[in-house]
Amino acid sequence: MARCAVLRDGDPSHKKDSAWAWIVCLAAATNLAFTHGLIYTFGVLLPVFMDYFKESRENTAWIGSLPLAVSFFFGPFASSLINHFGCRAMSITGCLTCAISFTIASFANDLILLYVTFGVLGAGASCAFISSLEIVSKCFDKRKSIALGIVATGHGLGTMSLSQVLQSLVNVLSWRNSLRIMAGALVLNGLLGLLYDSKIEPASNGEILSSEEDGQRRKSKRRFTFNCSVWKVPRFLVLTACGFFAMFGRSIVYVHLVKYSEDLGMSSSVSSRLIFFLGLNVALGRFACGFLCSLKRLDNWYIYQGVLLVSGVSTMLLTLARHYEELVAYAVVFGFCDGAFATLLYILAFTCVDPSRAASAFGYILMTASMTTMVGPPLSGLTADKLGSYGPTFHMAGGALVAASLPPFVLYCVRNREAKRTELSPIDNENTEDAQEFEKLNRHDGLCMDEPLKITHNDIKPVVVGHELFVSTV
Repeated sequence: MARCAVLRDGDPSHKKDSAWAWIVCLAAATNLAFTHGLIYTFGVLLPVFMDYFKESRENTAWIGSLPLAVSFFFGPFASSLINHFGCRAMSITGCLTCAISFTIASFANDLILLYVTFGVLGAGASCAFISSLEIVSKCFDKRKSIALGIVATGHGLGTMSLSQVLQSLVNVLSWRNSLRIMAGALVLNGLLGLLYDSKIEPASNGEILSSEEDGQRRKSKRRFTFNCSVWKVPRFLVLTACGFFAMFGRSIVYVHLVKYSEDLGMSSSVSSRLIFFLGLNVALGRFACGFLCSLKRLDNWYIYQGVLLVSGVSTMLLTLARHYEELVAYAVVFGFCDGAFATLLYILAFTCVDPSRAASAFGYILMTASMTTMVGPPLSGLTADKLGSYGPTFHMAGGALVAASLPPFVLYCVRNREAKRTELSPIDNENTEDAQEFEKLNRHDGLCMDEPLKITHNDIKPVVVGHELFVSTV
């Protein structure tokens, strides 16, 4: 059979790990800063919309929760679209979708239109996010982890910087003009997608495929399926339960923290700076967690429980804060733990099952988390409206984060049970399917509670892409 070098989108014109690849990496980080990072800055706009439309916290908070939820829920579908149309087309489409959403939102006279436009904003941000991860993963071999780590920090750095830019624009101009300026910036940001040329020269013989093999790969990429068998895996069920509670708590913090600061008597400019500290420490937390996960003596599940517990306790203690310095301290601690949480969620999601089902597992986790992300801010806003205080709201958010740290104890109980059963008698054919699956995973990916985590990426199917250490869509 004749063999030739074939790539997904045509003949090679660029080399991997070259200067061009690093330019694409920086473009992707900037893209994420303006799209995915922007949806986490809504806390700046919550008090503005409440004052302008004379609406309650509950009704206004829906505007901020919808883009977060849609970005999670739409992720797997965005991956399928990228498989069909390519990174360049979907990156530009995502940025333009965000720009159009902001432009239409600037003419809104009621909250209904804002609900729709900000929801569509989440879908556009999801397309831009995943296309950026995909193109960078294709541009690098030797430095892929570093490159994807740089891209992933675009989310935190974008949240950090755009929160201050948005607050300054609102102070000088109206919120309507501020959204229009952001829409213009998103259009210009979309031009960076032109750099997403995936005609990349193969870097090794491992990428030399026969024409028939390449045709089979193209055909398989156009199939979009979810593997329901992951719901029988104990680790996946535990991780899904953790994400269900954790996303509820963290969404409340991002949407309501600025308003809570203003209620304590802080100015809007000073209050919005809390998002700056959150974003900065999210980026630091992602890299620091990557280092912790590389230590052989630390189990990733223990780290995961630890950051969730610290996030929950600190959020409940936030209600005791009365001075701005205390709010800053909370933003630093929570931001760092939230960045670590995002990294760990990604790692555990892609290693809780075998590689062939990893994409389905991650998609289910994101879809489940999108439900609590959507209802968390409005429900907490309703609580604050009815009780006249944010105290119960942050107790609720902190309690959810603490609850998210508890499900992994189920794994320890299951493992102890399996260990005792192994000591008493050899495993026979009458074991349940769940027990067999659990034992198989322990042997396959090294996820024992007393052994370091082993991460494998090579065999993961490309439904959700960019499978490296620091990358996550949360």
